[in-house]
Amino acid sequence: MKRNSILLNILFLLTAGFFVQSCKRDKGEVLLQPRNERDIVEVLQRETKGDFTILLEALKVSGLEQTLMVEAGRNPDKRYILFAPTNKGWGPALLALGVPSIGQADPTSLRELLLGHIYEFPADAGKIDNLEKMNEGTYPTLKQGVNVDINFDCNGVPYINGRVVVAFQRVAKNGFVVAVEDALTPPTKTLAEILNSDPNLSVFHQLLQKVGLANQFTDVNESFTIFAPSNVNLLLSNSLAGYPVDLNPANFDTPEELAFLDSVMRYHIIKGRKVYQLSVCTEKPYKTQLDQDMQLDFGGIINGRYADWVEVATGNAQYAKNGVIHYVDYPLLPANQNVKQKINQMPELPSNPNDSYALARQALSITGVIDDLDRLDRITVLLPTDAAFNAFLALNNFNSIYDIPLDKLTEIMKFHVITRRAFFNDFGVKMNTLQGEQIQTLTPTTANYVAAPYFYADPAGRIDVKMSNGNIQCIRKVMVPKEVKLKQVP
Repeated sequence: MKRNSILLNILFLLTAGFFVQSCKRDKGEVLLQPRNERDIVEVLQRETKGDFTILLEALKVSGLEQTLMVEAGRNPDKRYILFAPTNKGWGPALLALGVPSIGQADPTSLRELLLGHIYEFPADAGKIDNLEKMNEGTYPTLKQGVNVDINFDCNGVPYINGRVVVAFQRVAKNGFVVAVEDALTPPTKTLAEILNSDPNLSVFHQLLQKVGLANQFTDVNESFTIFAPSNVNLLLSNSLAGYPVDLNPANFDTPEELAFLDSVMRYHIIKGRKVYQLSVCTEKPYKTQLDQDMQLDFGGIINGRYADWVEVATGNAQYAKNGVIHYVDYPLLPANQNVKQKINQMPELPSNPNDSYALARQALSITGVIDDLDRLDRITVLLPTDAAFNAFLALNNFNSIYDIPLDKLTEIMKFHVITRRAFFNDFGVKMNTLQGEQIQTLTPTTANYVAAPYFYADPAGRIDVKMSNGNIQCIRKVMVPKEVKLKQVP
């Protein structure tokens, strides 16, 4: 009954607006001040876009109001960020405090809660008046041991602790106010505790334990992001046609098997960073604990639709003191070769030029570009089929690739190396090349690319062939840069 009574009172307060006159200074006095002369408390009093009456009362009850007031004279030179919950964001916090209204809260408990909403700038910090001028990362609040994580989505929109939406920001004389839609309630468990207690991740946890990677998640001074397939999804991957490994813990006992498993599990972990919102910025990689990067394609799929084909289960992230766990629908598998090594193994089939890559390999070798594919990191090679090369040679009246002047052939092959890791879903736009010109990439269709029916199903690889230092995309046309002045097949 008591809990229901609290809930009813909270709902009344949040819908009624709960105007608190006692914590406001004279409104006319605040209105007359220039916008940049108001301190944080005055900004809260003046703001009409978001209602901060509950927060203002909370600051007063907790004794923190004067900390954020310049005119109080206690902290004239200090600058703060106040992460300020609007009235509608107080429901869970009031419930956690066990009271229907702020006025009934224990001042000490309320103070501890609010200290976790305040960040104090270092004395040598430059002029920062919004989150966009800050680096993504973890910032300590005035509450001992409680941090705030600031991160940004692909468009630069900031999030707090990965999930709290920033409604708006306001500059103050002594810092700035970040209006948030929820009170910040820090996680109480470590990643290790979540992995130990989540029955859906028991197999994944066993795999981590088998290679000695589970204990690191007890460290609250370190940050991690884990991509974890559930028990069901691990079993599902085993039944897929062409999937190269059965990730059953019982299958890994020998040193070689355990070394392979160790590489796979490290590829599911980002150490030193809490990635709450995975960005679809396709040129932004995430470096894993294996030291191989992973990346989302433009469709939001990790490592491409035709490679790992892994998607994050939306809304199922688990937040911990020292990181975040994202549920994913398939396991991630690292590459064990680089781009050069893979191209040297591509099939050579004179009887089937649509599935043969001998001419592209010869051209890369003649020009020396093949060695760039061993040296460079985060590249994408557009690899024409032999059929594509034969059509190009015929159009330009060459009998073989050896008839093409070496300087022109070198420019052509460098034009086929994109200087970023690009996936099938990313194509159809211009991209930078090793040759220097931008290439208008072909629209992602099977008419332009050699598409395999299933990921992992074709050992030769076709599109989204993910290697340790980049990707290979097999194409049906030789692309020609303008400066070589040769014809390109339409």
